[in-house]
Formats: sequence, structure tokens, C-alpha cells
Amino acid sequence: MSVQSSSSNIYFHLGTVFMVVSIAVSIFVLTVIWKTSTDNNPTNNRYFNDYDTNFQDFAGHHVISICCTWGEELADGELTFMIREDDDDEDSDNQDSIGTLNRDSNTIKNEAVYDAIEEWDLRIERLTFREVQNKYDADIEIRFKEGESNVAGLTRNFYDRYGLITKSFVTIYDRGFLFAFNNDQIEQIAKHEIGHVLGLGHANFDDSLMVTRIHHGSGTISDCEIQAVYEANHWKLRNQGRDTHNHIYYPNIQYLECNNNV
Repeated sequence: MSVQSSSSNIYFHLGTVFMVVSIAVSIFVLTVIWKTSTDNNPTNNRYFNDYDTNFQDFAGHHVISICCTWGEELADGELTFMIREDDDDEDSDNQDSIGTLNRDSNTIKNEAVYDAIEEWDLRIERLTFREVQNKYDADIEIRFKEGESNVAGLTRNFYDRYGLITKSFVTIYDRGFLFAFNNDQIEQIAKHEIGHVLGLGHANFDDSLMVTRIHHGSGTISDCEIQAVYEANHWKLRNQGRDTHNHIYYPNIQYLECNNNV
């Protein structure tokens, strides 16, 4: 009797251990499956809209930070954009949302955005901006909003699970600091935000378009900003080879010194 009882206890304990291990393995597998599904879900893409940088290690040097690079959306050398109407809700699920603002019928502030995009387009080789009418075709969505603080503009870059930009949302506040912005100021804000769209962070000197407070900065796209965009998207904009297959990789540097480029 004692032998049989001992054997029964052993089988009982082995069965208990097996059950616990099975439950633990099942939980682990379910966790992996859930994590993979959320990583592949476009609605869970990460976004980044804080371009403040710690420049304490660059005292005495003029630098622009480089935050990121575009992924396969840039493979054809083109980024599409759309200027949204003021009453077009950013979170709307309306797939027929159409932007009717264009060169033929627009306000002064929209014209300023077109001018800003056109200058970036002319300055960056191997990159073309093309306007589209449907937000689901747009790599970049731009809208105006009445400001309630001293923020002039905001860019949110969305990333895939590899950390590559997949889409950008740009908000330009058409008034701030208790007064409305004029045409030149809106164009400067738009140029600054497009710089973020193209992978630039902020600069630590006032002569740059990418300075944190744009009313202290320049409204001109300098050679240093151009070079920084090339560095940010080096895999495409600096790839001069004949091979049509683009190998996407991250920026080679995180800061570009501008002392000789301003």
C-alpha cells in the first residue's frame, strides 16, 4: 500500500508541474502573438513631436540635430501632401475627405505653404513634392488651426516598427503670441515644419531656420539645412548608384555642424 501511495503522489506532482508549465508557455505564446499583431497594426505606429535637443555638449558650435529618416514612402523619390480644410477633422473616418484648396482658389496662408513646399522642392535634389486630394494618398497632411499659446507650429512624424517615418501631420497655427501671423511668418513656420517632416530636429543657433523659437530664426533654407536633410535620408537622396533597389538605413549622424555651411 505504501508503494502504491508513493507512486500516486509522484504522478500527481508531475501532472501538476506539467499543467503549470503548459499554462506558462501558453501565456508566453499569446503575449508574443499580441505584441506582433500590435506592431504590425498601422494604428499603433509610434509618433514623435518633441524636437527639443540637449545641446550642452555643443557649446561654441552651430549644429542641427537629425532625428529620423523616411522609409519606403520615399523610395520613388516623391512625397505627397495635402492641405486640409479648417473644418476637416483630423480623426475623421470619412474616406472621401477632399481638400479643395489649390492654386486657383486659396487664401494667403495656403499660398504661403505652397511657397514653402516649392522652395524645399527646388532645393532638394532627387525629391519631389506632389499634391493629392485624398488624405489616404498623402504622406504629409497639413492643416491650419487657431493658436491658443505661443506655439507657431507642430509636426508629428509617425513611425513603423523599424523606426522609419511613414506619415507626417503638420499643424500651423495662424495666430499666436496674441496676434495673427502675416504671410511671411506663415511661410517661415511652414518651412520650419517641413524641415521636421524631412527628418530634422532643432538647431542651437538663431541664424537657422530650425531654431526652436522661429521668430528668432531665419526664413531662408540654408545650405546647412539642405545638407542635414541629405544626411537624414542618406539612403535615398545620396544614393547615386544605378541600382534601382534601395537599401533603407538610418542616418549616419545625429548632428550636423553648420559652422562652415551657414
